[in-house]
Amino acid sequence: MKSCIGFDIGNHAVHIATMTDGAIVQGKTVRLDADLVKNGVITSYDAMADFLAELRRTLKPNTRNAALVLPASLCYCRRFYVTANTRDQMLFNLPYGFRDFITDDKSHYFFDGAILGATKTGENLPPEVDVLAAAARKDVVEEYIAMFRRAGFWLRTIIPEEFAYTNLTRKWRGPAHYHGILDVGHNAVKLYFFHGSVFESVRVIDYGCGALDALIAEKFGVEQFMAATYRENNYNGANELEGCRAIYGSMALEVLKSINFYRFNGGGELEHLHCCGGGTHNEALMETLRGTISVPLVGLKEFFGEAAADIDYPLIAAAAGVTLQ
Repeated sequence: MKSCIGFDIGNHAVHIATMTDGAIVQGKTVRLDADLVKNGVITSYDAMADFLAELRRTLKPNTRNAALVLPASLCYCRRFYVTANTRDQMLFNLPYGFRDFITDDKSHYFFDGAILGATKTGENLPPEVDVLAAAARKDVVEEYIAMFRRAGFWLRTIIPEEFAYTNLTRKWRGPAHYHGILDVGHNAVKLYFFHGSVFESVRVIDYGCGALDALIAEKFGVEQFMAATYRENNYNGANELEGCRAIYGSMALEVLKSINFYRFNGGGELEHLHCCGGGTHNEALMETLRGTISVPLVGLKEFFGEAAADIDYPLIAAAAGVTLQ
């Protein structure tokens, strides 16, 4: 698609990237109502459809083609080798790669995969291809399609976060190198490892900016939804609280452990980490990360260049990635 709108629906906000003629021309982040999304799961598809319909009326996009990043809580994504001589054969064999994750009927799921290019063969064995594969329940996918249709969009593409970030890495035209994308999100901090544009693995730290919101809420006597606003604006020095700094230190230590685990298990030396997610606007957190890990922390210029400099790419990175599918 040359023109479409990418959506990344988080727990507290919807991140939107508009692509026109193959280029990202607009990025927008809109806060959600409290409890409309919990742990990546939409609590009311009808209410979300109304929210998206209002967004469409407000933004007045020149296309109704939509692409969606499916949260990790609603899909499985992993890399493995699968026997295949043709694409149809590969797709037929994909479900077997998820046998340790999916215990109910495989017919309840959609499967898809991207060939990473590497192949291996053994004596008297058929060839195998290295794939990055995804699986999602059909009923969940159908709910999303219907929700976007009610909002006035045509949902053309649904992919997991790993695929969205892989699409971004393909924008780089220089020599292949080891690097990562550090997503400092609300429920988790995720570190995606790449060699060039080839996805290698992901490490997940099971707490993110939501832990800061809980502490700020207790300190200021407000609801966590309001505490998120305090954090985003560093209201009354909320981000400088001693408890927040302790969380920053824990996050940074876990990121360091993840990098070391990757390196000691066959990964390469990372040249840098591209940072995205709401936590990247918390300078106290970013200072702690820089002071703890030796890998340089950089922005997303490598993927987007100087075009549309007013767009907040760290917030809409995944939404931009899905438009490139």
